[in-house]
Amino acid sequence: MKNKVKFISGLYLILVLLFIMGPILVTVAFSFNLDRFSSLPWKGFTLQWYQRMFANKEIMQSLMNSLILGVCVSLTSVLLGFTGAYGLRHWKSKLKVPFLLFSISPLMIPWTLLGLALLIFFTRLGLPKSLFTVWISHIVFTSPIAMTIINSRMETIPKSMENAAWDLGAGNIRTMLYVILPQTIPALVSAALMTFTISFDEFIIAWFVCGFDKTLPVYIYSVIRSGVNPTINAIGTMVFMISLTLIAAAQMLQRKKA
Repeated sequence: MKNKVKFISGLYLILVLLFIMGPILVTVAFSFNLDRFSSLPWKGFTLQWYQRMFANKEIMQSLMNSLILGVCVSLTSVLLGFTGAYGLRHWKSKLKVPFLLFSISPLMIPWTLLGLALLIFFTRLGLPKSLFTVWISHIVFTSPIAMTIINSRMETIPKSMENAAWDLGAGNIRTMLYVILPQTIPALVSAALMTFTISFDEFIIAWFVCGFDKTLPVYIYSVIRSGVNPTINAIGTMVFMISLTLIAAAQMLQRKKA
């Protein structure tokens, strides 16, 4: 009986994974297909679509934009998330929980509405649409994610360690740098990888506020409006592999942290 239950559970898990990963696996497969049309039968193996992808200056520029943006968003989000989590750790107030809920409220707003609101906000300020406005926009919803990840780690650090450091004459800054920071490094790296991945993949808000400096998802959208070609499959495969690697690394660090 137990063997039947295990078999059914395993089969169900495989079917769910195939349902979720099916479209991605099809994209990966057709990125190596010799035929320029994403259809069966299979015409042969080729790497020409990847060669064309790397030879396309627009693709490489949009990829570079996304990488630079992801790094900037990641570093800024981790900095804001760490300082926010450290402040929450020492905030003795009944407003602590409401503030925490308010800080993550951007995550509860549909990204289409958030993108439109940010576009109106930047227009009112007279800021031209650029990678700078995308950077500011991404920080709005990635910094709460970073703060949540880092805060969950800080909650496990005994406050007696800080008290001992203070008793030995260390100030607040030295205590934060030499007691709290080293113990939150796995959470910091995990938050950095997670926020980078989110920023790298994000399309809706970037589409509203990027202007002529296209990120890779925005470039892909602009291309597929005129039809899908195998180069897009190659781009999608590359983005998927980058995102999968970063998310896997973040999850490994989260487990190590736990």
